[in-house]
Amino acid sequence: MSLSQKAPARVRFASVVVALLGLSAGAWADVVTTTKGETRKGTVIFQGGDAVEVVSEVGERARIALTDLASLDLKGEDQQWRIGGTGVLTTNGSFLARAAVKMDGKVVTFAPQDETLLLTRQNTTALFFQPLRSRDAAALRFDRQGVFLRDGDFMEGRVVGLAEGRVTVESLLLGRKSFSVRTEAMAVVLRAPVTGVLEGWSLFLADGSRLRCREILLAEGGVILPHSPYRDFRIGRDELSGIRKESAQPLMELFRARWLSLEPERPLAAAALGEKATPAEFAGALAGMSEERTRREAAMNEAKAEWIRAQQIATRLKAGAARGVGNVARMQAQVKEKSRRVEQDERMVQRAAEDIEKKLEAVKQAEQKIEETRKRGDAIPREDAAQRRNWEQQVRNAERLKQNAERIVNQARAIQRRHEGRVKATQRLVRTAEERVVQAKVQKEKDDAASRKAVEALGAAKASYDLATADLREVGEELRRLEFLIQQRKDAGKE
Repeated sequence: MSLSQKAPARVRFASVVVALLGLSAGAWADVVTTTKGETRKGTVIFQGGDAVEVVSEVGERARIALTDLASLDLKGEDQQWRIGGTGVLTTNGSFLARAAVKMDGKVVTFAPQDETLLLTRQNTTALFFQPLRSRDAAALRFDRQGVFLRDGDFMEGRVVGLAEGRVTVESLLLGRKSFSVRTEAMAVVLRAPVTGVLEGWSLFLADGSRLRCREILLAEGGVILPHSPYRDFRIGRDELSGIRKESAQPLMELFRARWLSLEPERPLAAAALGEKATPAEFAGALAGMSEERTRREAAMNEAKAEWIRAQQIATRLKAGAARGVGNVARMQAQVKEKSRRVEQDERMVQRAAEDIEKKLEAVKQAEQKIEETRKRGDAIPREDAAQRRNWEQQVRNAERLKQNAERIVNQARAIQRRHEGRVKATQRLVRTAEERVVQAKVQKEKDDAASRKAVEALGAAKASYDLATADLREVGEELRRLEFLIQQRKDAGKE
């Protein structure tokens, strides 16, 4: 692994979620075991330097040097460490239960991507796409490159890459072939791991990950992995479940331990029974496997019911989110329409103001005409009564014209006031509509968030159902293998 800003694939080891291999961490106090076999219980504190500090229940403090540390178990919930589901095996023995979605000639990309270590193809041993079955233990090998198929066949060849849910392999005999990682390909093998001879540390994370490193450094509040493939990767104390100084176990041994852990009293799987197994051991394994099948069938039915319920919830919330999108669009259209009406009414107000100006000009002209008519009438001699009556009539006509002009002005002002009232009313509607849009957007964000959570829950429920189905199928296959072996023993006894 190497750090690179340009690289497309990054994976946070500490956020791997699927259960992997090996340890049971019970609800106890932290336990530190030294290389001399001494044990101390209490609370482990990481303060940096070259030692951890253990504080007992009565407050006594003790420092354990890293060189004297054999193992460290941190308190936590009971968890059965075992291989399960998809994942990636690295060349140094780390197993990441994170589905790989893309691989090219340089890097492996996980979903979702995260800001931390870059997993290069050179440091990758194998990609596992589907839950392993017990019969795969004998068939899966790491001494050749190729793809291991669900029907048990292995196509040897150069692994070209992984993209869009299909893995491509190029064989000298069969040419280039691609396989679906959901229905056909169980695993892709790139190279053999070098874990068998490596001494070092195994770090068990609370989320189920197991990391291997030949050296660790203690830091305040956690541990730092200084060497490749981690390059100063830091793991917080709350992420750790345990630390062991040990050689890395081969993958298949850990896989075999998974079956043995199902019932500590007796081995259940045919893969766990040696050639010297007695008929009684076979019978016990058969009975145990039958019980296990009943339990796993119940677990599968429960997982299926949860998956169906999650589908219903996701469908309902998706519909709600879609309605939210429609509501926001509809309300935004209403805001746009009301804003257009405001602009239209504002133009009408402006036009009314211009019309009033023109009509006021007509009033002024009428006043001027009245004044001129009166002056001309006053200039007529009093003896000329007929002419004076004529001009008085013209004054009265001018006054009527002025009154008409003033009435028209008042009408124009009334129209202006109506348009101004419409503008204010429509502006209030626009503000109300904008507030509704904001509320609709907030509700849409809530609906979208709920829909995303429902989709995530649906994916988790589907993964749980797939794993339960695979486990049930695996138990069924193992049960048939046990029946076959028992029949073989009976046939051999008859001969």
